[in-house]
Amino acid sequence: MHALVIGGGIAGSAAAIALRSIGADVTVCEARSAADLDAGLWLGVASNGLSALDVLGLRGATLAASLVDPRTGTAGRSGFAPVRRADLYRILRRAAQERGAVLRHDKKLVDAEDTGTASFADGSSLTADVIIGCDGVHSRTRSVIDPGAPSPRYIPLLNIGGFAAGAKAPGEPARLQFVKGGGGFFGYTTAADRDEVWWFANLPWPTEPTRTELAAMTRDDLTKLLLDALDGTPPFVSDVIERTGPGLYAVPTHDLPAVPVWRRGRTILLGDAAHATTPTSGQGASMALEDAVVLAKCLRDRPSWPDAAARYEELRRDRVQAIVALGARASAAKLTDASIEDDLAWIHSYRVDWTTPA
Repeated sequence: MHALVIGGGIAGSAAAIALRSIGADVTVCEARSAADLDAGLWLGVASNGLSALDVLGLRGATLAASLVDPRTGTAGRSGFAPVRRADLYRILRRAAQERGAVLRHDKKLVDAEDTGTASFADGSSLTADVIIGCDGVHSRTRSVIDPGAPSPRYIPLLNIGGFAAGAKAPGEPARLQFVKGGGGFFGYTTAADRDEVWWFANLPWPTEPTRTELAAMTRDDLTKLLLDALDGTPPFVSDVIERTGPGLYAVPTHDLPAVPVWRRGRTILLGDAAHATTPTSGQGASMALEDAVVLAKCLRDRPSWPDAAARYEELRRDRVQAIVALGARASAAKLTDASIEDDLAWIHSYRVDWTTPA
């Protein structure tokens, strides 16, 4: 079987690794250049995501790159492992290539035929037994499968964050901490072996900013915006913001509350392309990792592509849509000063049983 993976980020790289584990030939097509991928903030891989990484043989490598609990040498008591997005991407990309996946950059998808042929903006085309769309919340694959597919929904929150070397903040290392300010929400975690704080802030932002508007925001603009919005929070918050290095990122918040069509012909969606959630859920990367393992398992165990694709959607749709809804509620709570109390055990305790047939 030859699998063509559209998108070479976290979801696409994880899919490539999982597919190689069942013997598939894998080509990963990434629209961006290699240099554009080595950036970003940080994320938390939850215990369910770590379980999927265990199946891929990469739990240890991920924990080694994360801010692990210094007392146990493992992720925190809820299994939360903070890791730089770029580090997790490098771990997955390296493993995919070492295990035999072929990675091609500057391959922007234009169309995909039901017969398994994908065409790209550079005029080339590739044919495979399956095409897997791992191209994120703004997925081209999603609109190819269904021209009427929903667009990402804007959540009126602006996410800003970075890494502050030399800063100190209260709380146990590798634990996610929160501070609510008068005009914003501040979250952070700290390293055990050095004075460094990884942080993010959510600020109400009623109108969706354009890429041009975001690009025009200077570091000084963002710093002032944060300090004004978080006025009244403990002094360490402003110190962390002011000590943050040059990589200060601002991104809008989107989700996909429901994508009615996940598959058509030999093409299927995986990760944010099918079910993007807000960062507030803490589950974006973990859901993509689960997807990758479940899809590979279905392809391994089901006798035909239609059967495998249907089983994958059956196993995944209800769970991921519930998590997207939870993320939307949690994001709304940040905007209204409300709080939500959800039992999250059903999310974090989930494990893909790799040995039981799909």
